[in-house]
Amino acid sequence: METGIATTPFGRRPMSLAMLAAQNESREIPKGRVVDKWQIYRNLC
Repeated sequence: METGIATTPFGRRPMSLAMLAAQNESREIPKGRVVDKWQIYRNLC
């Protein structure tokens, strides 16, 4: 069995320092903060 950090359930993908920084910033989001997922989807698409 392999050990390590998996970035996706779909297989191996390179991990960059920017990805680690984004994950670290997401831990600093206050609890109870609500985001409308459909508004985010509309903004991205």
